[in-house]
Amino acid sequence: MKHILGFLFILFCSCTLAMGQPFSVGHLSLNVYDATRSGGSAISGAINWGTTGRAIGTEIYYPATSTGNNTPAANGQFPIVVFGHGFLMSYDSYNTLYEELVKEGFIVALPVTEGGIAPVHADYGADMAYLAGQLPLLNNNNVVSILLNRVSAKAAIGGHSMGAGCSMVGAQNNTGIYALFNMATATSNTNGISSLVGAPSISAPTLILSGERDCVADTNVQVQHYTASGASLKYLAILKNVTHCDFGNGSSLTCTLGQTTSGCGNTIPNSEANAAVLYYLLPFLERTLKNNCLAADTFMHRITNSHANTLRTLHEGNLACFPTTYNHATTSHLKVYPNPTQGNWTILNNTNNGTTHYSVLDVTGRTYWETNSTANVVSIPSYNWPMGMYWLVTKKGTNQEKIRLMKSK
Repeated sequence: MKHILGFLFILFCSCTLAMGQPFSVGHLSLNVYDATRSGGSAISGAINWGTTGRAIGTEIYYPATSTGNNTPAANGQFPIVVFGHGFLMSYDSYNTLYEELVKEGFIVALPVTEGGIAPVHADYGADMAYLAGQLPLLNNNNVVSILLNRVSAKAAIGGHSMGAGCSMVGAQNNTGIYALFNMATATSNTNGISSLVGAPSISAPTLILSGERDCVADTNVQVQHYTASGASLKYLAILKNVTHCDFGNGSSLTCTLGQTTSGCGNTIPNSEANAAVLYYLLPFLERTLKNNCLAADTFMHRITNSHANTLRTLHEGNLACFPTTYNHATTSHLKVYPNPTQGNWTILNNTNNGTTHYSVLDVTGRTYWETNSTANVVSIPSYNWPMGMYWLVTKKGTNQEKIRLMKSK
């Protein structure tokens, strides 16, 4: 019965999460140099972006017209997903995950640094954060001609075990990351930087996935990271029968040895565990990186309702897009129209007798536009912005007001 449920679960995921025809999986190797740091690991024969500083060797998988190395990228612009490996594990231990993400329209970057017996977690977290900031620039940079005009501006970071803990370090005090996702988060503590102690400074929407049978980084550790996170949008799902190594493809002997020693062996096929991960991860990334409102509704339904393959969930905040039933946004002092709009918004401030600070944020808290004005009528130049919900925040002295805005097609 359990395996029948598992099969139906996989089938359900594949049917409901498909966003069109899957892309082929292209691959290239890239050494990204951070001039402000030293050390790292370069990949032999890779394309070099920079020449001095810390070498962040990165294996990149991207939506392509055909499967293979250095094949042409598919048409479109695709967000970046940076994924960190576990302790003494290699990037290709996660091919079942990153290949599925690529097929759904994400570029996955896997840094190969800090793979030795004494990894520096602070450096690995900084590597992931640096890639999240730099790789979107490939859209307008011909250093990797394959990806020219193919990369969107948004990036997420995440990982497994050590890589998960390090991604939480990389996300601290970092407003340039649009989403954070972790699997079996191991507590990271090096160079005075902690994934737990620093978690309150995380603001990116966060998804943590935990295995019920994880004896390496158990569910208590995952709940601790969830609770400590300062993100206003944060979610945790504990997946039934999933072990620590089930978040990979099962090929890592190091992981398997550590897991077996801890007393928790595998009980389900890797394909079933991978489907359980994608059940939550795909709609989460579709919403946070692509502003996909249908995926947002799917994710919120899944994280707030029970499922046969999930032990329990925790959730705070709502990723869903807001309804578009209202025609105007008003407060006692302000009116914003038209709302929803396909073009620009206009702010009417009838009581403005001084300077007001205006800013517009998306639902993840990223600032899209801001200005100071003494005028009674102010235009928000939003014509080319993505469809979705935004917040207008006005500040004048100690007074602050907040209005919901909707951008439609």
